[in-house]
Amino acid sequence: MRLTFIAGLATVLSLSAAALVPFTLAAQPGGGVAPQCSIDQNTPKELTLLSLKFQSARSAPSPDARKKALREIIKELDTKPERFAKNPGGYNLTLVQALTMWGVEPGLTDAPARSELGFVTNPTEPYDILVNMDVAYKAIVAAVPTCGADITAMRMNEVWLAATKGALDASNAGKLDSAEYFANRSMMMSGTNPYPHYVLASVANARNNKANAIMHWKHVIKYAADDTTYRDLKTGSMYYAAMAQLEDAQAKTGAEQQATAREAAEGFKALLTMTPDSPDAPNLLLSWADALTVAKDTALIPTVYTPLFSQASATDVALTTAGVIATRANKSDDALKLFQAAAKRNPNNRDAQRNVAAAHYSKDQFTLMFEPTRKLVEIDPNNFDGWMLFAYASQGLAKAAQTAKKPVEIKAWTDSLVKYQTYAEALPVKVDVTSFDRRKDVATLLLALEQVAVKDGQYSVTAEFLDAAGAVVATVTEAVGPIKKGETKPVTLKATGTDIMAYRYKALK
Repeated sequence: MRLTFIAGLATVLSLSAAALVPFTLAAQPGGGVAPQCSIDQNTPKELTLLSLKFQSARSAPSPDARKKALREIIKELDTKPERFAKNPGGYNLTLVQALTMWGVEPGLTDAPARSELGFVTNPTEPYDILVNMDVAYKAIVAAVPTCGADITAMRMNEVWLAATKGALDASNAGKLDSAEYFANRSMMMSGTNPYPHYVLASVANARNNKANAIMHWKHVIKYAADDTTYRDLKTGSMYYAAMAQLEDAQAKTGAEQQATAREAAEGFKALLTMTPDSPDAPNLLLSWADALTVAKDTALIPTVYTPLFSQASATDVALTTAGVIATRANKSDDALKLFQAAAKRNPNNRDAQRNVAAAHYSKDQFTLMFEPTRKLVEIDPNNFDGWMLFAYASQGLAKAAQTAKKPVEIKAWTDSLVKYQTYAEALPVKVDVTSFDRRKDVATLLLALEQVAVKDGQYSVTAEFLDAAGAVVATVTEAVGPIKKGETKPVTLKATGTDIMAYRYKALK
């Protein structure tokens, strides 16, 4: 008889703590074995007869009938076991098939009394079903080594699935002890499957055992390999491992710190290479640069952002983030190019326009500050710093005129400086953009309003959400106030619409 697999079942699970999209977990696989794997379940004749009992168990009209058939199978296997001594492969395969059905029997404990399963010897002794399945699987491989690969796959059956699901469910519920217990039982059935390692990493991380968490995340990465079934699990583990290593490095010193930070940097690099167009790419760029900084490998920081110069799919957010990284690395020319590329890709990107203006300021290119600053205050009209960029540009040009001994220009630019500074300081309410989160069909803008005027402020905040071409996709208005002088209040503006890329809000007066 060829080795066959019991059909599996599937369920969709997710780890809320991991913040990953749901992934599919299923018993493995549906059928088919290697040609060289052949196990005889017809010798002795008692094994052949048990096939009828299995049919009865699978087609049983009630749980009691199914249990009765399973007990008869176990009793036969336990009675005069010397009858099966010449065929350990067939005997243990039959035992595994019976234990697999017992292992998913509702209401049965992990280690019932042997008599409850049908054993006649040592009836009161506890019998751990999963532990003994592991023993039987090993015995099959020992008897028929050519079946090793098939048995590895067969281990991921319904009993493995139940243990793994138990681990995931317990982890979701924050029940660390239970999650660890079920994950270890899952690993007993399949130590090279990524799921239990992911759970054990989450448990270790929750217990602040970073070393153990990193070890298990690395196991997830290794065992997931290039299997697309585990892609989300793998990328999540790559991120968590690298972040944990970066945190660990920051707590260390000397050579140990540098080595750990370099490993974290390689982790972020590998993840970016694997997911270059991920919405998380900007954060990964920053983390990679941070890791190189901790490792004292600042000379390598340009390697973080250089690929974006030629990456057609690089988003305006990623380009802006890359510009920030270049700025921190004192690569002002690179920073300006990256900010300009971001502004070209999305002219309504507030941060890109602000950073273009600031980059020109750092290079004493004051005249070039005006165009991006005008765009900035159209988008963010109540931002104090935005209007002050006009003042800084005017101040720089006034100094240049003074050096050139051009009194008319000195006065003109000094008047401009006073004008913009006065305007900035006269804003009745200052607005800070706390965050802007854009997704495929929804965007959320968080603002913080600080009352400057003496009189209490009452405002109607209206934001327009824009697409890549600058067209209005949605308009949202929220009331805020009253706000007392010196008080700050948040406001959230959320819009639904396809491909929202930017925003602008109407001036508050």
